[in-house]
Amino acid sequence: MFITYEELKQNTTLGLKRIAEFFEFSVTEKDIQSIEEKTSFKAMKDKAAETHGDIGQNFFRKGIVGDWKTIFSTDQSEEMDKKFEENVARTRLGKMLKYEVYCKN
Repeated sequence: MFITYEELKQNTTLGLKRIAEFFEFSVTEKDIQSIEEKTSFKAMKDKAAETHGDIGQNFFRKGIVGDWKTIFSTDQSEEMDKKFEENVARTRLGKMLKYEVYCKN
């Protein structure tokens, strides 16, 4: 099963239900709500030092889809586009990533 961060951001509840179904977990709506709260970006960022030690804050920046564009230079973005086209674009994962929508510079 593949699921993307973008999909989970768009509809977390549906994404969690898909994951539970894939693993054949029996979950209630209350379970889904609890999981959604505990795995939210804010919840994970708040616990980053506890779960990842001193480097924890480096793992959780903003939790915004597409924010990488504020960090990559134009050259880096072009290189990423090139590598994606060469290695991933024609794969099932490549199609699922919706690169043109979320990533293409």
